Amino acid sequence: MEINYGLYYRLGLHPWEHYAKLHLANFEHQLQVEIEQHAGASPGVLPRAIDLGCGSGIHCRRMAAAGFEVVGVDAQQRALVRARDQAGPHETYLQADVTDLSKLAPEFNFFLDSGCLQGLVGEARSRCGHAVGRLAAPGATFLALQFGNSRFNSFIGGISREELQDVLPQWALIDDYPAETRGLGWFQKQSRPHWYRFLYR
Repeated sequence: MEINYGLYYRLGLHPWEHYAKLHLANFEHQLQVEIEQHAGASPGVLPRAIDLGCGSGIHCRRMAAAGFEVVGVDAQQRALVRARDQAGPHETYLQADVTDLSKLAPEFNFFLDSGCLQGLVGEARSRCGHAVGRLAAPGATFLALQFGNSRFNSFIGGISREELQDVLPQWALIDDYPAETRGLGWFQKQSRPHWYRFLYR
């Protein structure tokens, strides 16, 4: 069962934002690695980044500050209103389903997914993986924070390393490591969240 993010926003619940704010220092360290890799991709042009399921733009603002031209994508209008209210000059926000990114032009250098794919199931995952592959520039990287599968999938989502690799067949997994669990609830901690880093091949 897919996660009903619209219901969460209607209820004013978005616990993932609390987690993101708690661990911004760690994320900024990860961003430094990405900007160093992609800064020279096109001389004189900022490297392009996309945040899949961007919510209110917490990560987008950090990506823009690091030196990326950023597009945040989310299906939830309530989240995007908040994101646009705080947007800087190198941030653009698009209301769209992550399984259909046809409104965007290709050649993105960096992709971020902090818990989006884990909330999709079946064909929706495959469509998202295909959409991402269409947008990737040569040498692009994909950084994903995902809950693992657990008996709480119907509430919080979950995806295994193998399932993630199947969804992203055009990408090579180059790193994975446990995510910080401070700030997560008991259910989320049981899912053993991980960071995964992929390289477009």
